[in-house]
Amino acid sequence: MLVPQLTHVPVTARNAMRDGPRDSATHLRHAAAIAALGEIEIGGKASRESTGESLIVMAWNVERLRHVDAIAETIAGQAPDVVLLSEVDKGMARSGNGHLLSRLADRLGHAFAYGVEFVELGTGNETEQAANGGAENAEGFHGNAITSAVPLLRPFLIRLDAAGAWFLPEHGQPRIGGRMALGGQVMVGDRRVTVVSVHLENRTDPAGRADQTHHLLDAIDRYDVQAPVLIGGDFNTLTATYPERNDDPAAWLKRIAAEPDRLMCPDRHEPLFAIMAERGYGWHDANAFDKPTQRRAAADATPAGHIDWFFTRGLAANAPATLPAVLPDGGPSADHEALVVTVRVK
Repeated sequence: MLVPQLTHVPVTARNAMRDGPRDSATHLRHAAAIAALGEIEIGGKASRESTGESLIVMAWNVERLRHVDAIAETIAGQAPDVVLLSEVDKGMARSGNGHLLSRLADRLGHAFAYGVEFVELGTGNETEQAANGGAENAEGFHGNAITSAVPLLRPFLIRLDAAGAWFLPEHGQPRIGGRMALGGQVMVGDRRVTVVSVHLENRTDPAGRADQTHHLLDAIDRYDVQAPVLIGGDFNTLTATYPERNDDPAAWLKRIAAEPDRLMCPDRHEPLFAIMAERGYGWHDANAFDKPTQRRAAADATPAGHIDWFFTRGLAANAPATLPAVLPDGGPSADHEALVVTVRVK
């Protein structure tokens, strides 16, 4: 359902969910009762009617969008027609309890669509909880977005995960919802092109991400099997499970040392690439392979990989680039770099 504003979830209701039973059945019940998980918020205003014969697209996991001004400057420097965003906060204490996407879209002269990945019942990870000074979330929304300089037609939302693992006590960040994708269509010349912003799960294994990819591609074909497609976002192609990467850091570093290109060329370990190829999607021309897409803080030696991607079907891609996510002082504006590519209909 398209709405001008997502349906508010009162803080008393969110706190009751957080403090009550935390099991899968309860998660499903809560998720079914939250209208915002099925809504797409529409706002902003497109500044142009059409793109001509080519489409410049950016994709970026903007890590809450808390550094919105620096991020807006990076995006504006590329003059994209469409921007595919993930990890966008709305009404979250950790990012100032504002509507940062609306602010970004206004800066860019774009319309926007926004869908909720999670209703956050807490105030973030351990670092964020410690830094927020006890403030509560005004809305608690966290999700994916698309901004567009041209009209975004027929917006749609695809829920990729209903298991609710993030709601369980052992995760430490109580959330209602799951990974999702948000899409729509724009006119490129006289053709409709489907554009999709996606965020796959990091705390699963490659088989789990493959399942999410099957679900994603099936839903896109049901939406419009004939239109060319560009999918972009954070695919979390980390090549292993969360425990394998974090429970024994020394062992993980040893595995990386034995296969140095593992995180930059993850297709050997992530079956989602084979699924994409089987369904007619390519990625080699749409992505730059010169640097990781994860951005680490200066003192962080954790191996970084290429985990953000563009996939295209029925489109010719050129001029892919990976752009640094940096603040004026040199610090990171997000923990992912930004991707950009230009596409044309074949």
